[in-house]
Amino acid sequence: MTTTKKYRCLIVDDEPIARKIIKNYVGQMPNLECVGECKNAFEAIEQINGDDTIEILFLDINMPNISGISMMKILNRKPFVIFTTAYSEFAVESYELDAVDYLLKPFLFDRFAKAVFKAIEKLKGFAPTSTVTEKPAEETTIFIKSDGENYPVFINDILYCEAMKNYLRIFTTHGKTYTPLISISKFQEELSQLSPSFLRIHRSFIVSKKYLHAVGANYVMIEKNRIPIGEQYKEAFLLELGMK
Repeated sequence: MTTTKKYRCLIVDDEPIARKIIKNYVGQMPNLECVGECKNAFEAIEQINGDDTIEILFLDINMPNISGISMMKILNRKPFVIFTTAYSEFAVESYELDAVDYLLKPFLFDRFAKAVFKAIEKLKGFAPTSTVTEKPAEETTIFIKSDGENYPVFINDILYCEAMKNYLRIFTTHGKTYTPLISISKFQEELSQLSPSFLRIHRSFIVSKKYLHAVGANYVMIEKNRIPIGEQYKEAFLLELGMK
């Protein structure tokens, strides 16, 4: 019989309801152990400095006196941080602090669990003596401007993209669709520099080969979506998949 390793986490949020929700989520994950709750940065800094076994930090950003972002700049020893906030405008700065993830309130359990698994993967590969390493392409975050706001999007969350005149529709694994004002050729160029997973299969479509469910004579299936293969892209696409 194997024992599930428990990763020790701390919840920091000035809102009692928010702490309760996160603690409930933590309780549903057998590989997490909540070691405490703090209602402000002062309490959190004291607890983290006094307990070097804390590995994951669920940290609210908008707190009185010292914000979550300011707190991260103060800490000498930094656990892996998952920011939780109701404000999307802090996303850019949070990722500059090497946050594992950024959860926008209100978030559901499945999104919470996804962030936790990211943190655990980082913990498994963490070596105290190592220097800064390059992130795998799948962990790369890009910021997509859609409907007047910038959103952090993990490369690995993109299913496919569809050109719509002078903008794109970007479909993701979590059901969110983004509509940036950018040409498909320009976005293809940006994606190709970040990951080899994305293939142009039509003048109007880019797909992630990670999520191909089936390949037909002139189409592919991603989830329940049937996407056409353009004749001029077909040969290169099949060669890339090793089907020709």
